[in-house]
Amino acid sequence: QCAPQGGSNMAKLTMAAKPDKANVNNSGVKAVGVELFIDQISKAEPFQSLFAIKEETLEAIKTDMRLNGFDPSKPINVWKTDDGARILIDGYTRLKAAEGLGLFSVVAYEKTFASEDEAVAYAIHTQRDRRNLSDAELFRAIQIIDKPQDGFRSAIAPVGAIAEKPKKTADVTAEAVGTSARKVERARVVMADPEESAAVLSGEKSINQAEQSIRNKRNSTIAPSGAIVESSSKPDPAKAASVMKEW
Repeated sequence: QCAPQGGSNMAKLTMAAKPDKANVNNSGVKAVGVELFIDQISKAEPFQSLFAIKEETLEAIKTDMRLNGFDPSKPINVWKTDDGARILIDGYTRLKAAEGLGLFSVVAYEKTFASEDEAVAYAIHTQRDRRNLSDAELFRAIQIIDKPQDGFRSAIAPVGAIAEKPKKTADVTAEAVGTSARKVERARVVMADPEESAAVLSGEKSINQAEQSIRNKRNSTIAPSGAIVESSSKPDPAKAASVMKEW
């Protein structure tokens, strides 16, 4: 079987710019992962929109990749499913940079998972270990993986629970995304309000700010304890007299 065409293309880019790095990348030492044609890799939800591609990060990666080729020490991660499909779960920015530069192939880790939930949890794990997630990214991750308890009809914690001592779903979600259970609970409040959810996803508000806004809205619609709400309608003397006659 022929090697992917992108291998020679990447080597050419590297050697032209930095011979010392080319010696490392092309010295015959086997790179971790496998080299895949870009058209062998599928993009799919929820992975594609799990973390937004930042333009400044994309441009920085493209600049480096243009000079040095695709760095095989930083493979993308794909989920190799039972039917042989390779779904990209982590590395959307790097893949977009490679596509923009016309590369034919990239280096990838091929992973297997029992379910999409496991694949999503892994994608989030790799991102939060690599950097601090913004509130917008954290909120999006919670939206995708959170499974709050639905009365007594479903398990308390469908993922990662211990039978003898079940966990609260907020604790399970918190462990997966790397935050506190209280933050997850606040995010749940925000998720019920489309306007505040949009504000968090756009970066306009933090999760805490959006939750506080919702609480303020609720408090402003509740009359203080013991307050008497005045009727806007005034008594009609003529109508009262008519009623009295009927009696």
